[in-house]
Order: sequence, then structure tokens, then C-alpha cells
Amino acid sequence: MYDFDFIYQAALEAKSLNELAQKLSGFPLDVRKRGCPFITPAAQLAVQGHDQAVEWMRQLGSNVDCIARAYAYKKNHRQVASYQKNHHASVDAIAEGYAWANDTLTVERYRTEYKASVHAIARGYASTGNHDRVKYYREILHASVHAIAEGYVYANDIEMVDLYQARHHANASIIAKALAATSQALDSGKYSPHQTDSAVVVQGYVLNGHHKKVEEYRTEFPGCIDAIAQGYALVGDHTKVETYRTKHGASVHAIAEGYAFAGNHAKVKEYQKKYGANPLMLVKGYILAGNHEQVQKYEKKYQLNPFALAKYYALAGNYEKVAHFERRFLNSPHNNSLIVAIVQGFALAENFQKVEEYQTRSGVNCIDVIARSYARVGNHKLVEDYRVKHGASLTAIITGYVLAGNHKKVEEYRDEFQIHVDKIAESYAYAGDHAKVEEYRTQHGASIKAIIQGYKMANNQKKIREYDINELFKGYLEDRKKIVHPSGTIKEYFHSFFTCLQIGYSQKLKAVNAVLDALKEEPVDVTKHISILRDGNLGKELRAFIKAGKADELFPNEKLHTVRDFVAALQRKVTPTKTL
Repeated sequence: MYDFDFIYQAALEAKSLNELAQKLSGFPLDVRKRGCPFITPAAQLAVQGHDQAVEWMRQLGSNVDCIARAYAYKKNHRQVASYQKNHHASVDAIAEGYAWANDTLTVERYRTEYKASVHAIARGYASTGNHDRVKYYREILHASVHAIAEGYVYANDIEMVDLYQARHHANASIIAKALAATSQALDSGKYSPHQTDSAVVVQGYVLNGHHKKVEEYRTEFPGCIDAIAQGYALVGDHTKVETYRTKHGASVHAIAEGYAFAGNHAKVKEYQKKYGANPLMLVKGYILAGNHEQVQKYEKKYQLNPFALAKYYALAGNYEKVAHFERRFLNSPHNNSLIVAIVQGFALAENFQKVEEYQTRSGVNCIDVIARSYARVGNHKLVEDYRVKHGASLTAIITGYVLAGNHKKVEEYRDEFQIHVDKIAESYAYAGDHAKVEEYRTQHGASIKAIIQGYKMANNQKKIREYDINELFKGYLEDRKKIVHPSGTIKEYFHSFFTCLQIGYSQKLKAVNAVLDALKEEPVDVTKHISILRDGNLGKELRAFIKAGKADELFPNEKLHTVRDFVAALQRKVTPTKTL
């Protein structure tokens, strides 16, 4: 019995909330039914009318959107209204559920009265094979062709899937993700792993509980680690999430976004408070989930960047919210920046019609942003169209492919157009692909300066310290200042005994300041501090920096191996006659 069956059966048989809580302790409550990516145990119970069991599952933390969607599918209007009013279930999920039931009147009420997503609705109609409604939503209401193709995957209508992919350019990666989520084959052809975005597709396997396949993707495509962790957050598998965070270094921001999308507010708060998750990424998750109440709460509390919010609403295809931001900045000097952000969101969503509409009527030059965005989502044909016909820059295109982790395309463009390795390394640093940064530094000669610039753009202070010798020393002093007495003063020595055998804070401060002065080419005697520079955590960090070859760029004609080599080279640079 796998998790879904166990959880479903436990909820069905439970006599009390406490009994169920004990049975399900540690289980991922929102694991999906095999081949049914929208059906959680609680949703299955809702479909079957086991309302008490559903309520207990909700109290334990089950996803309310999945529950409300299931109640809508069964046309249980009373429960739908309750979940919408009392538990803030997504109107998008509810409308999609009614589309599953082909309840067109209620669907239209949710679309017009509550502004439910036309994309979710169209996907729902496609899932049931309601071609007439799908066509109406695509042609009249501009529903996403990608969402429609996804819906046809759930309907197992591969003929329509292929038609949307060929005729309407539906995203192959989104289709592949849906195929993975429904246990359909995608080992060859245009939906195969090497033809699609692994970070998108792997979440389909996560939703389907295909852990072996997920691990295969992690091993073969290291760039999808964040997506995997985020997928496990979506299904509430906290154990897997923590494994990916602690063992594989998954981004806390990506995880928090996943929890926000799943409506797990407790976990969102935990990741924000405990790990410093970026509020903007949390809001992105809430926007994509259609949870506007949470968006407003975070926007007000953190004064979030309105351009980023507009971009995410465009990505979600929420035309009304996008229009709201347009009205807000209509006469603002920042209006052009807003338009660029909106176009970027539409391009990332491959909402071709909206991209062209905004590009044409706004008059704002968004060429590079569009090309970079299409590169990120793997739309190679449009990338080339924008390069050849509209003059999109190679830098923008390369950055897009780097952010997508599409190393093959990066190498193709580097070879064909002789793109400087510094620009590529900088992009990889910005994207946080540390392995590729090192590959370009050690194998292709990318400069430390370019790498530092990339990490600065990403505000990755930890990595800046690993590459910037100045930040290494400054960072060490900041860490050392945190070692304090109960009174709050800096400890001179770590231990109160044998102080004569220890190097004190004052000595370290003088040594570090001497090096920092020397790096600015000020005449100073660094050699007298060599024993201090080799000592303790400072010595350990400095040795690692030197052994990695990161100091060599400071002294082009020398090869450094030890702290002594570094000090000697630095001393020669500031006072050529002074030697060790």
C-alpha cells in the first residue's frame, strides 16, 4: 500500500481527529492519486461525499484548493461556498472543478463574478473533452494553449495534444510534465528528457509519486534540484523537502514558493522566519495559486516591488490584475519599466498574443527581455526569430539559456558566435549554477571579476566571499566580531586559559587591515603578519581560496600554493624590494 491508499483508508476509517492525526503523523497529506495529479486523499473523499473525513483532513493541513475543486466537480455547491468563504479556496480551482462537471452556468458565474482564471477553466474543459468550450475559451477569451494541451493530456487525448503542440506551439515541457504526472510514456521523441526542460518535467514525476524517476532526474540533471524540492512542498512531503534542502542544497526560496502555491501558510511562515525565504517568492507562489488575499497581505507588509508583482500576474495570465497595475502607473515616469516587466511575464508564459499586443501598442523596446524569456522556456524558434528579425542581443539569449540550465544551447551559441567566457560565467553565477561557474573558471579561463559581478547581481554574499579576496577578509572580521562576552564586548581570545598561546582579536584585526591596505597597493609590511594569517579559521579560509587558484588572477605572472606564497607576492607588489 502506497501513501495515497494508506492516508485515504486511514481517513475513511478514523473515529476521531486525534486518532487520524496519530495515524498520519509524518505522512505527506497531499500526495496525489497515481495518474491523477489533482486528486489528493482529501479530494477523493470529497468526491465520494465523506464530509467528516474531509474536514478532519483539512484540519490536519490538507490542501483546500484540491478539496474545493473536487466538491465543485460533484456540484456540491454548499461545500464549495463554505470552502470559498471560510477557507479561502482558490476561485480558479473551483471554476476548474465546475468545468470538469461541464457546469457551464456556474463556470461563467465564477469567471465573471469572481474573475476565475480562463486558463484553469479551459484546462478543465479540455480534461473532459469539451472541445466547443475549449475553442471558445481559446479564441474569444485568449486562454493559454499550454493549459489546454495539459488538459488534453489528462483526458488522454494524445491526438489533440499533438495538434496543440504542432499548430498552436503548446509548450512541450508542460505537456511532458502532464504526461509524467499521469504515468504516460515520454522516453523518446519531442517529449523526451533531453528535448524538454527537466526542471518542469520532474515535478510531474513528483506529483505522481515516482520517486525512482525523480532521483534519476536529480542525478542526470542537477539543475532541477530546486524544482524537485518545490514539488515535494506542493504535495506536503516535508521529509523529502528537508532532505533536498539539507543534503542537496535546494533553495529555501523555491521551497517556500511551493508551500505558498500549496496554501500551506504555516510552512511559508516557517521558511520565512527560520530560513529567510524571500517574501517576493512567497507572493509569486500565492499569485500562481490565485490566492490574492495572501498577496495583498504580503504586499502591504513588505512594500513589495510592484513591477515584480505585475510580472507574476502576467505569468499567471491574470489579465485583470495586470490591467490594474497599468492603470496605477499610467502617468508615472516608471511606466516603461512596468511594461517591460509585464511583457517578460507574458513571454515566460509563452502568451504569444499578449507579448505581441504589448510590444506593438506600448512602443517600449522589450526585444532583449522577450528573447531572454523565450530562451528560458526553451522556445528556440522564437529566440532565433527575435535574434535575426529584431536584433535581440546574444548576451540576453545566453542569459536566458543559462537561467534555464540549457547547457547545450549555451555551448552552441558560444561556439557559433564566439561569446566571451566571462559573460557566460557571469550569467552562471547570477543563476546560481556554481558547478558551471567553476567549470568556466578552471577550464575556460573565465575571470574572477566577472564571476564576482554575477554573484553581486544575485546578491549571493556567501559566494561573493568565496571569490572576492577583499570580502573574504571583511567577512572574517564580521564573523569574529560576533564572538562576544556576555556584556557584549568582543572577546580578545576564544578561551580564558592559556591566552599566551592564542592569537587575539587585536592581532587578527591588524593583520587583516594590513592585507586590505596592501590589496589597495598602499605601502605596508604584510610579511610580519604571516603566522597570524595562517592561523585558525582565517588561515583555513585563505588556504582554500589560494589552493582553488582564485588568488592567481591578482598576480598574473605567479602561481600560488600557500599562504606564504600569497603574502610574498602581495608584499612584492606593494614594495618590490621587500621579501620574506
